[in-house]
Amino acid sequence: MHTGTQLCAPEGFDVLRKGVVYHLLRSDAVRERVLLLEFRSKPIRRKAKTRVKDVGSSSGGAEASASMTSVETGSPDAFRPVLHYLSRHRFEQGLSDGLIGPCESQEELPPWFTGLSINELSHYAQPRPGRKKSHEERIDRILLHLWPLVQNLDQVLAAESPDAVINAHARACRPIQNETRLRTAFYAYICYGFSRWALHYAVHCIGRWDRMGRERKLGRPSRIYGAYHGYGTNDPEMIECILEGYRRFAGPGQHLSKIYRRTLTKVFGCVPQTDPTGRKTFVHPAGRPFPSLGQFAYRVAQAFPLDARQTHKYGHARVRNRMTHSQGRFAESVGNLMERTEQDAYCCDQVAIGYLPGSHLPALWVVRIRCIASGMIVGIGFSIGEELAAAYRMALFCAAIDKVQFANLFGLELQPEDWPSIGISPYPINDRGPGSTAKADPVIATYMPLIKEGTPSQAGQSKASVETMHPKPVKQEGQPQYKETRLTIPQLAVQEIQRAVEDNDCTDVVDRLNNEALNDRVFPTPAALWSYLDRRGRSHAITMRFEEAVRAYLDPIELTVRDDAVYFKDARFESDALKRSGALQKAHDLGRYTLQGYMLSVCVRHLWVEIGTELVRVDAMLGIRDGQEQLYISVLEIEQLQQIRRDAKLELKTHRMAARSGYEAVFEKHTGQVFDQATFKSGRSRRSKANSVKERQEIMDYLRAAGGRK
Repeated sequence: MHTGTQLCAPEGFDVLRKGVVYHLLRSDAVRERVLLLEFRSKPIRRKAKTRVKDVGSSSGGAEASASMTSVETGSPDAFRPVLHYLSRHRFEQGLSDGLIGPCESQEELPPWFTGLSINELSHYAQPRPGRKKSHEERIDRILLHLWPLVQNLDQVLAAESPDAVINAHARACRPIQNETRLRTAFYAYICYGFSRWALHYAVHCIGRWDRMGRERKLGRPSRIYGAYHGYGTNDPEMIECILEGYRRFAGPGQHLSKIYRRTLTKVFGCVPQTDPTGRKTFVHPAGRPFPSLGQFAYRVAQAFPLDARQTHKYGHARVRNRMTHSQGRFAESVGNLMERTEQDAYCCDQVAIGYLPGSHLPALWVVRIRCIASGMIVGIGFSIGEELAAAYRMALFCAAIDKVQFANLFGLELQPEDWPSIGISPYPINDRGPGSTAKADPVIATYMPLIKEGTPSQAGQSKASVETMHPKPVKQEGQPQYKETRLTIPQLAVQEIQRAVEDNDCTDVVDRLNNEALNDRVFPTPAALWSYLDRRGRSHAITMRFEEAVRAYLDPIELTVRDDAVYFKDARFESDALKRSGALQKAHDLGRYTLQGYMLSVCVRHLWVEIGTELVRVDAMLGIRDGQEQLYISVLEIEQLQQIRRDAKLELKTHRMAARSGYEAVFEKHTGQVFDQATFKSGRSRRSKANSVKERQEIMDYLRAAGGRK
């Protein structure tokens, strides 16, 4: 125990009482005594401040305001220090017998702070602009008078009556100090560890007195209308009317001023009135009291917390996004790769030119899957025209396979270190869009996610890790504009794949690096962090064979098998594996038939055909030898080309008949004979008869340009 230790006697002991806190001041070996101090509360009788009588108040209210009241305040004046003396032998005997002991809770501040801690008091004691006298100056002024006593602490406490010494010092101070107040300050300073906070004013009690039932209007007087204009709001009935109006008229997007004026007219019954100067104010026809806007806002704020009012007005999403502090990082909840992933879609802002005259292709939607632990984009998928579940399946297909192989499907060459992730996560997180539907799940039940979390609608912060990685175009003002590109949809997809690789190599993830990773000099990019964690086996990724990924995630289609190739719409596909499978020979022997296949809808350069239990890849073919880049097209582009091809055939049909008719007319004009006017005769021709042979021999010399010579 030390000076100031708070003691108690649970069952009392000599002069010590049960339930009272005592402070150990000094164990005096010379006088064989122990000094204990009690801060004993006392009622303080004050006269309530009355500048003038309450306007319109009853006589009872005036008597109450003028009467003497006994109140408990947060001032040291509410307590007086009382010294208790115990013989040193009895005190130590009480300690050894357990009749005296330290209190379970050792308060940091004197009792007039009502259990407040120093940290809480420091919040109240923050300096405010415009304050005439700071708390520090006040404490310094008190310490100026206490310091001689503190410097001679042993002599003061060893005196026969320490209170008498302190009182004599208070009378000797200039100006003379109040004896009780100086004793209270001295003992508080000593008992609470010589802390300046013990001399602080109890600011947390300022303005906490009960105002309910006061008819006089309180608060700052009005500069425009005068000090006694308006009514008080200390009546429970008026407060209930204020809250009733707020409950009735508050709602999304409703400003407080609108709620206030509707409350005055609908609840209080006020009406607007125009004064001689043309200014309008609210009045009550019966002269009943009603609140001002400030009073209305004050009572509403007392009953409804700020966050509740903001949520009611702006909505939960805006309050969560803009008006509340961070609730922590998503990466703190994971420790391994692919433990959780977030997936979301965005729309590519570039518009591709269509094949039909004056047309634009639909927008390309891009789905990204991001690993929360490493920050890496582990999968990317596409859909055309709108956000579809097929895009989420394609992104899972990308995540499941080797990225070098995935990029090769688009004609893009990557190195394994450019995009090292392989595998899917057992715990995906996405919003309540197409990614949450059953169509976005894998066809094979084995690879269904163990947990699938759907975030609230219109709540981007619920999956902030992937949302922040989306490209953010600059929004321009003025006349509407759009970005037109000559890239095809597969080329746009290649651009987005390259953007994902770039983000994996350039995004700053230094906040995800723990101390060990920093010590190992891990480069703060998603690709480097992925490789670091993967080498340590910290991964929850689920892997699968390429064929299983195709069957689980790609779009199923129906293919027509002919004896020369496999056809999807009008596009032709073949491969050496297809020829070896015997499917083309079967079509030759039995006629065309259909098989099930799979495709990447955004790039139909390759298809996969189910032939028995085997999955065969077939490649798109051109009609004649030409540039292979023409083969990287989407399903939509195939459909447009198919439409162009069919329109061309219809045009050719009309063109063919008109052209032939024209050529026949030219012949008839030149020869005078009808084109193709030969008639059918029965029997065989007479070319081998003697007359025919003789005639041929006679005219041959005239038919040859060289006079009959060969």
